[in-house]
Amino acid sequence: MNGNAIMYDAVNGKILTVGGAPNYQDNPATGNARIITIGAPGAVASVAQIGNMAYARAFHNSVVMPDGKVLVVGGESYPVPFSDNTATNIPELFNPATSSFTSVNPISVPRTYHSWALLLPDATIISGGGGLCGACATNHPNAQIYSPAYLFKADGSKATRPAINSVSATSVAVGSKITVTMNRAVQSFSLVRFGSGTHSVNTDQRRIPLTPTASGLTYTVTVPSDPGVALVGSWMLFAMDAAGVPSVAKTIIIRA
Repeated sequence: MNGNAIMYDAVNGKILTVGGAPNYQDNPATGNARIITIGAPGAVASVAQIGNMAYARAFHNSVVMPDGKVLVVGGESYPVPFSDNTATNIPELFNPATSSFTSVNPISVPRTYHSWALLLPDATIISGGGGLCGACATNHPNAQIYSPAYLFKADGSKATRPAINSVSATSVAVGSKITVTMNRAVQSFSLVRFGSGTHSVNTDQRRIPLTPTASGLTYTVTVPSDPGVALVGSWMLFAMDAAGVPSVAKTIIIRA
């Protein structure tokens, strides 16, 4: 319970599950991690255990990024609502290419029960909240922004980002093509659904990797035709260059 499940590749049915505890509270959390792969309706899903996170967590949040990596932030090693006593303040980054986790810079405010985290259109991640228990000391009516490494060069300076100049449509049906004009060459695209998180659950977020065809600086991508993959709703369209640097997203509405 109180762990996370994140669909980081909806096309291939890949879901990362991380953390949680045997009971909702008053039990030690785990650092367990698994990859669930789902296929056609009725097919048996497969579950593969991968290496654990470095830190046990419950009441944490996880956010899929444009490149398919997942940031796991906050939580506590012994879940107790409205408590920061065992807060885990070091986030971890899941890399699907290696099925492994890397610790990143710590957060300065605990994010435990009632906290949340979401991907923003500029490809940063906002993490905030926690508490909501009246006048108790664990209320955190604030937020922090995490800027992933893909926004920086190796020397720590800001990377130059590709820019989406235009898209052929901002409202498309499943199975449709989108033509994207860029300011410079890019290598890949992804659609990430706008999230809505509460109580460590964000079932709205999912990522669709897109392989483009190119003609100069004009690229064409195709929205999957399966409405169970490309759910109706609001999505962020990102373009990424050969170094993995993402653009600021364009909002795309997918309709039936």
